[in-house]
Amino acid sequence: MRRVVLKSIMNLGRYAVLPVVALACAILVVWLMVIDRYRILALVTAPIVVPATSAAIALALGLVLLPSRRNATHAVNEHAAPGLWALWGELDRAVSPSGRTLLIDAAFNASISEERRYLGLFKRHVTMTVGLPLLMILDARAIRAVIAHEVAHARLQHTSGGTNLYEFIAAAENVFHYADPDRTVTGRVAYLLLHALVEWLEKEHRALSRQNELCADGDAAQQVGRDEMARALVLAEGAGARLADLVFAPLDNELLGAIRVPIPPFQRIFNQREDIRAPEPLADAAADRLTSEQNAEATHPPLGARLASLGFSNIPQIDKVQTSAADALLSPEAGKELAARFDNEWRKTAEELVGLNR
Repeated sequence: MRRVVLKSIMNLGRYAVLPVVALACAILVVWLMVIDRYRILALVTAPIVVPATSAAIALALGLVLLPSRRNATHAVNEHAAPGLWALWGELDRAVSPSGRTLLIDAAFNASISEERRYLGLFKRHVTMTVGLPLLMILDARAIRAVIAHEVAHARLQHTSGGTNLYEFIAAAENVFHYADPDRTVTGRVAYLLLHALVEWLEKEHRALSRQNELCADGDAAQQVGRDEMARALVLAEGAGARLADLVFAPLDNELLGAIRVPIPPFQRIFNQREDIRAPEPLADAAADRLTSEQNAEATHPPLGARLASLGFSNIPQIDKVQTSAADALLSPEAGKELAARFDNEWRKTAEELVGLNR
């Protein structure tokens, strides 16, 4: 039953709140009809009916007034990232160029999402985000497999389900803009009901998301090859662990009690990228993750499960990284500008922390 409810929400998105709104409106109509004959009953039930109706109105408004999620702050065009756009176009011919946005952010990750604007009536717009650390450490072969994996999510309609779930939660939680849970009965009741619902949805969605990752790996393997997909998974897992050990852990330690801003992260990544992707330490770091247990809060399955779904019982032999994807897929100016921008954003935050240490 729970999976049916989740599937319904992921198919209907924001419109899944309409049955709740319709039920509340029907209760209001019945309540208004009995006021003349059963005034005492109407007065007794008023604290329930009136807040429920107010919540329904807020849900209906939330259906219409959802904020747009598109973020073009770090959008890159075909001139800045010709290689990335070419790979995306090669692997996904279903979406027109005008229906795509490519973002590059500061995370060691990649993702894809879609949105349908104006009540979901217009054609979808797909946004792919690729992290600059991925581009700096991995090579173009691995990034091609990563993009194939993200395109597979869109092809298998995982992105539409995730978007619909987000929109349903956003429409439901929009009630708190109109009914403060700390000051109104409506808000408090809605909070108690929605909080439990959202927690349950997130738990169910994490389980479904892990299954979707395995499906996307398999679909991407059909596009780029099983060995290439496994290579990308191992490189990303090992490089992520090495990046944490060589860059972010030392950086966090240096920030403790620092009186001046340390060297920023992207400058460190550039200086240490050969050490980060050194073949033997990287393979050892990936092997350490191979037998890790499933984290209940994780949206991705562990490396061992992902490799097993591709037919590998152990870490496969992989070719070492030769040239950074950033050098091959981005224009030289774009790579430098993005790294400098992210370092400057980090430096502003670090300056505040250092100021507190003085």
